[in-house]
Amino acid sequence: MSDKENGDTPKPSSEVVQKPGSTTEATVELPEGVPDIPKPNQEHIHIGVSNRLPHEFAISLSGCGFLGSYHFGVMICFQKNAKKLMRQVTRVSGASVGSLVAALTVLCPEKLEASLALLYDCADELNTLTFGAMTPGFYINERIAGIAEKFISEDISPAQHKLYISLTRHRDKMNRIVSTYPNKEYLIKCLLASCFIPIYSMGYYGIPPELDGEQYIDGGYTENLPNFKDIYTVTVSPFSGSAMISPHDQNLFEWKMTLGNQQLKVNMHNILRGAQALFPPTSKTLRLYYEMGYRDGMRFLLNNGYLERSEGTEV
Repeated sequence: MSDKENGDTPKPSSEVVQKPGSTTEATVELPEGVPDIPKPNQEHIHIGVSNRLPHEFAISLSGCGFLGSYHFGVMICFQKNAKKLMRQVTRVSGASVGSLVAALTVLCPEKLEASLALLYDCADELNTLTFGAMTPGFYINERIAGIAEKFISEDISPAQHKLYISLTRHRDKMNRIVSTYPNKEYLIKCLLASCFIPIYSMGYYGIPPELDGEQYIDGGYTENLPNFKDIYTVTVSPFSGSAMISPHDQNLFEWKMTLGNQQLKVNMHNILRGAQALFPPTSKTLRLYYEMGYRDGMRFLLNNGYLERSEGTEV
């Protein structure tokens, strides 16, 4: 085994964008409710060889609890508007819920929207419970397992050396990145381990998932945003900070901190997001995070010249 230690989506509307230096307009789909992408200042968009992503690159999705709806927004945006670019992706990594979205992206991208609907349903259910995820008898990891079992097929060959899952070894709190999976059951165990928060995920007496004779917990404790040293990595996070695709918070003071080896801005927006990650708001608010992710993904594609027309050619 080769490991590295260490509901429905809103219907789209149209937004017209124009390629710098061109008089040709193209129609790009945006989900209903996503604010329009402002027409960029042409002088700030540089499309050329020096700014293009390498022929092969990785995408990394941070751990973020229920704010994983942001990741769904980014990845659905890429699947719809950058099909050629997605064929250049040779690795997709993630921690915690980021690993779940990464797995769905690699193994069944056509099921992303259906999986997102289940995330919304889970959030709404939690909001009816007196103690939320801490309510006796409710186990969040069972819901995660349900999503994985429902949508991931028995053939997991596309995940080999393409899906990278961040784990934390419970014994000594060392990070482990898994990239090979003998079967679907093992892969799902990796996902559950990457999402396992003691007490929160499976109750007070919950036992961390075991892999290869060792217990593992949430990968976000040690590597919340895996960043490869040997391949260019596009990082994604709903927390503003060092991630390439993330919210654009405007702060008076640029205070930063490192958590789970991920650099984050210290501001009230991120503090609120941290609370909402574990104690989710209603699905209505999570949809706003989805829309934010879709919009930030669209901005990334537009600013780097990867936005495509519906027939697959670049805008």
